[in-house]
Amino acid sequence: MIFRFEETIIRYSPVLLEEWKQGKRSFLPEGYQVLPEVINQPSYHFGEHFVWSHYLKEGWKGFVWYGIGEWEPDIKKYDEGRGEVIEIFSGRGLEEIRELRRGLESGEPDLFFYKDDGSTMFVEVKKGSDKLSETQLTCFAQIKSILGVDIKVVYLLPEGTEYKPKTIELDLDLHGGRVLSD
Repeated sequence: MIFRFEETIIRYSPVLLEEWKQGKRSFLPEGYQVLPEVINQPSYHFGEHFVWSHYLKEGWKGFVWYGIGEWEPDIKKYDEGRGEVIEIFSGRGLEEIRELRRGLESGEPDLFFYKDDGSTMFVEVKKGSDKLSETQLTCFAQIKSILGVDIKVVYLLPEGTEYKPKTIELDLDLHGGRVLSD
């Protein structure tokens, strides 16, 4: 079965990116604790946090730090998000996904979201010249075909930038995928 979706475009003000690099996080929810690894790498993690904040404003709950697989079990920043994944997906194919992902530490989408009504989605954030990898496409196909969860690829763009969204096609029978340039 083929699953097709188009990249979602979310735009940001370049001023926010510059403020982020200077340690100002004005778009994040009040009280959110920025982890030391984000503070120590001022040019990284802007995209994930900006998109996370965008979806929180749309009524989603979710995590920048989570894990579907069992990799890095001793790193505390994944505990809360991983616990929510286990609570939501236990008995719905989670063990099958974990078996397929055993030993892999890359490919999972950047963000995980859920709502109290049972809605769930994973979001991969791309910015600049960032491209989807075969490992990511395979993971997305596994998530969609086994867990039945929607996956969005968000392309983050500065305001005023032109960009034509790509169409992504996942072959769920093969647990792999490809990117089409429509």
